[in-house]
Amino acid sequence: MPPLLTVQGLTTVFDTTTHGKLTAVDNVSFSINVGQSLSIVGESGCGKSVTSLSIMRLIPSPPGEITSGKVLFDGQDLLALSEKDMRRIRGNSISMIFQEPMTSLNPVFKIGEQIAEVVRLHEGLGKKAALNRAIELLHQVGIPSPAQRAKEFPHQLSGGMRQRVVIAMALACSPQLIIADEPTTALDVTIQGQILDLMHKLADDTGTALLLITHDLGLVAENADDVVVMYSGRVVEQASTVELFNKPLHPYTQGLIRSIPTIPQKGTPIHRGMLETIPGVVAPLYAQPTGCRFNERCKHTFDKCRKQEPPLLKPEGKREVRCWLYE
Repeated sequence: MPPLLTVQGLTTVFDTTTHGKLTAVDNVSFSINVGQSLSIVGESGCGKSVTSLSIMRLIPSPPGEITSGKVLFDGQDLLALSEKDMRRIRGNSISMIFQEPMTSLNPVFKIGEQIAEVVRLHEGLGKKAALNRAIELLHQVGIPSPAQRAKEFPHQLSGGMRQRVVIAMALACSPQLIIADEPTTALDVTIQGQILDLMHKLADDTGTALLLITHDLGLVAENADDVVVMYSGRVVEQASTVELFNKPLHPYTQGLIRSIPTIPQKGTPIHRGMLETIPGVVAPLYAQPTGCRFNERCKHTFDKCRKQEPPLLKPEGKREVRCWLYE
């Protein structure tokens, strides 16, 4: 069976007034199978959100432009569709959960009305039937007293409840793919776990594929089948989640994993030193280093790293890593 979503050589450029054209997503490729969960990981500024917005064709133009590549969804190239055809797919076949639920919901409309609008638009239900469907979805995502909550405005709900509402909207039309962009950023740890468990339960029940975008590798371990690690707009490593955590190859991936706080097992001495971090920050797009984009932060850097950017290499099976150490 062919992949549900295949991204091939996706490149997105922004035309700026001060620095000219800057490439935010540079030749990115990956695929997701039906019912699979894949996570894109990286620090802020690595191009994760721009990648997801490019897939949905929501890049503001100007200044943004998708200059090359293909996004094949269920056999058709989304980048070749008209805007009218793309609107039929958004919220219907592909749904997106944005980073901040408060800004994703309209503050002047009631919760039930906002969910019902999605159902009416894509499934053609009448006003009453759509509202009943909205209440059913609120119940499905675990919101108590859904009929009452449907009559309330976003500001009357907690952050966790607003995120559940956004998930309900994403699930309204039983999409084939859900793109979740940092879905737990504004939530406390307990609610994070509940939201992720909910998303995976619903995905398992409906067979929906999940693209999870996060900066936190700790969330990935139990919530993704495969992982794509991005740095400065480029893919630097791709592997199954098990392979990635058992043996991370790229120095950037190794740094991300070492920076995850861990609870020592019984009988193991507690480490009381400083938590390991990756030195420096992601370079801005207008000041990328020559050669490997990670070379200024990498402790393994040698001469070739500063002169030549490495291609994606395949040192082990299907695994891919962009690092001269594996040439």
